[in-house]
Amino acid sequence: MNEFDLSVLTAGEPAQFGKYGSLRLRYLKENKPTLYQALLQGHLLNAHLNEIDQQAHEMVEQTVQQLIRNERFDESLKLSNPFLWVQKMNSFKNIAEETVMRDLIYC
Repeated sequence: MNEFDLSVLTAGEPAQFGKYGSLRLRYLKENKPTLYQALLQGHLLNAHLNEIDQQAHEMVEQTVQQLIRNERFDESLKLSNPFLWVQKMNSFKNIAEETVMRDLIYC
């Protein structure tokens, strides 16, 4: 697994992005080098990665909430069958993350 030197993102501005920003950085470096270089040279890379990370977190949360509403899933299951509740919540999060990866990170 290649590690990236995050110190080159923007001079004087620490990298603050999380999981999704890191995934976007890897994608840009490996698949969109021209866009990566343009963002880097324009001192916009860190802001771009922070924005992607924030949007991704919001999108995951919104998608999970929508899946919960669509399935009429409620907290009573948490008390009656906690294992099923955890299974469903993990499934919802996985679906949401797959959507984020397809629609936001790898585009």
